[in-house]
Amino acid sequence: MSSLNLDDFTDLIERPDGGVRRDAEERRERQTVPPGALGRLDELGEWLSAAQSAVPVRPVERPRVVLFAGDHGVAGLGVSARPAGGATALVRAVLAGESPVAVLARRLDVPVRVIDMALDCDPAELPAEVTGYRVRRGSGRIDVEDALSAEEAERAVRAGMAVADEEADSGTDLVVLGDVSVGGTTPAATLIAALCGTDASVVTGRGGEPID
Repeated sequence: MSSLNLDDFTDLIERPDGGVRRDAEERRERQTVPPGALGRLDELGEWLSAAQSAVPVRPVERPRVVLFAGDHGVAGLGVSARPAGGATALVRAVLAGESPVAVLARRLDVPVRVIDMALDCDPAELPAEVTGYRVRRGSGRIDVEDALSAEEAERAVRAGMAVADEEADSGTDLVVLGDVSVGGTTPAATLIAALCGTDASVVTGRGGEPID
């Protein structure tokens, strides 16, 4: 039986310092550039100051993109423009440096790390550093079964915690998170609707579009 209690995580997460954020806001107001002139950069800079507990904000020197990858069983119902089980091909494109995120990251000299959580392929097909945290091969189809068991869900959460610790220990000062999946927006929308108590139509969009 899983011992995971999501409420316990509130004590493990160090939140950005509200006082430092207010200091960052006051400093921004003293600048010659009018508030809002830089769009969301003002807001993001203040958040980063609070996260760093530093005013002025320190430059980001060692960012990294971390992508969590998986295939979702519900994709078998045709909810995605991509074929069910097709996330492995997307991961290979990232590893080969051919995907949009890989191209942009290379342009900015930002390393990209891929973590296989539930790709529908033989783990031997991918590098060991990609598959080290795999929880299972593909997820369950959420319309007829659990996507993950309670134990698998705990392993997935703890894998995310371990990856975050690894990045912090290696000197990464900004983690840009993303996912590589087929059918992923369907369980994501389901979770949001359930957690927020809202209707599915509010959290459901068109989803991914096919690439020619």
